[in-house]
Amino acid sequence: MKEINEENKIIIIHAKNVFIEVKNAFEIGQIQITLSKYDPSQEKFKKIEKSIDIYMSFDKFLLFSNDVLSGRISALAKLEREKQKKEGNEYCVAIYVIKGGTPEEKLKGTGKERKDGKSVSRQFKITPGKNSPWVLSGESGPGEIKNGLIIPCYVKGKPEVIVRVPLTDEELKRLVLIVNAHVQAYINSQYQVKYT
Repeated sequence: MKEINEENKIIIIHAKNVFIEVKNAFEIGQIQITLSKYDPSQEKFKKIEKSIDIYMSFDKFLLFSNDVLSGRISALAKLEREKQKKEGNEYCVAIYVIKGGTPEEKLKGTGKERKDGKSVSRQFKITPGKNSPWVLSGESGPGEIKNGLIIPCYVKGKPEVIVRVPLTDEELKRLVLIVNAHVQAYINSQYQVKYT
């Protein structure tokens, strides 16, 4: 993917030692969601301990945005919390998952292939939180292509990298509203260029 510069930053939301940042990758028809964990005791450019980039197409993001703002995500969270309580689970499971990644052929073409020769699976998840209303997660690890999709094939069922960012209801809504406004403005500008 083309590197996205600082000028393309749309929104960043911080929690304790983690943050979620959304950037404009509009020239490739996507938004870039970066979830990062950092060590505040380190020097400025050495703070990031781990980071995951998730790319989401406009249509997937707009659907996700609609699900958040319409209350669908909250309704799914309510059902999952009831299930968690009934089954006695410590944590809720993800109620929203977007799968993606980079195929092994593309990794080879950029010189970034994995040692195991597999594709890279990346997942963006939303889970009802234990200490906060929401936990947005980014996961990365080995993947395999099945039916055109990159499916995770994690060792012992665990991703190699995972970053979790807790959000309040207000922060989640703010995130989707701001990004939605940028996507809509970009789409409108494309129509203006095309038809004027």
